[in-house]
Amino acid sequence: MEEKNCEILFEYLRDIIYDSENAKLDLEQLDEPFWKLGKGLQYLDKAVKEVKHYSAEISKGNLSIEAPGRDNFLCENLKNIHANLNHLTWQAKQVAKGDYSQSVSYLGEFSEAFNTMTKQLKEREEELEEEAYRDKLTGIGNRHLFHERAETMLATGKKIVFCYCDLDHLKYVNDYFGHQEGDQYLKHFVDIVKANIRSGDLFVRLGGDEFCIVLLNCSKEIMKKKFEHVYEVFCKEEDNDYPKSFSYGITELPERHDIVSTEEILQRADEVMYEYKRKHKEKYLKQLEK
Repeated sequence: MEEKNCEILFEYLRDIIYDSENAKLDLEQLDEPFWKLGKGLQYLDKAVKEVKHYSAEISKGNLSIEAPGRDNFLCENLKNIHANLNHLTWQAKQVAKGDYSQSVSYLGEFSEAFNTMTKQLKEREEELEEEAYRDKLTGIGNRHLFHERAETMLATGKKIVFCYCDLDHLKYVNDYFGHQEGDQYLKHFVDIVKANIRSGDLFVRLGGDEFCIVLLNCSKEIMKKKFEHVYEVFCKEEDNDYPKSFSYGITELPERHDIVSTEEILQRADEVMYEYKRKHKEKYLKQLEK
């Protein structure tokens, strides 16, 4: 009797482990003293089926699957993995939105790989942002940075002064002395301007030979004095090959102004600059006549 019951229960246990889908036990085949053990194996059969189904769905990435109940102790580690994967999925979505502060500390070697990835993504984003808003030649801001920061400055309603500059003779220098010399001419101008403005002031190269300087809480008179000095320093450093000079126009917005368009400001400063150019040219022609 005992041998028969043991054989039935052993076959059932083997099916539970190797062929759980087909594992079946008819308690009526057992003698009554073995029913309790048979019921225990039936409970194990149910738990194993749940583990296999649960693990199969998780392995396919189905994180919305409902976890087995607390009574299935075989699933505890899988539940922890399931919870970690759900949280990791949320973190990955945050990273996709640009939140590179996300870090993982609960998945061993994977944690290190994930954290390295987010660090590199953040560094790359900073590099791309730098490239997007910086003029490669001179290192100062470009037109994109100008529109973004100038609009923010305009929105404050504070007194603000714009200086629009046009570097003279750049085409001539490029044509007769080469673009490398033209690049040095541009960078020399930038260095002198930077030495005469505050580190927090907005200084950008709009493109080619065009530049713009924006100062908050500064008067037109102060900006004018600054650029009279910049002009004097830049122009007196002439060499035997070509003269150095630039034209500029300054426009001021008082406190509580209602101007929000950077294009309008540029147009105003450009008009003032060309008026300066016209007068400068007339003065130069009169000197030639003498």
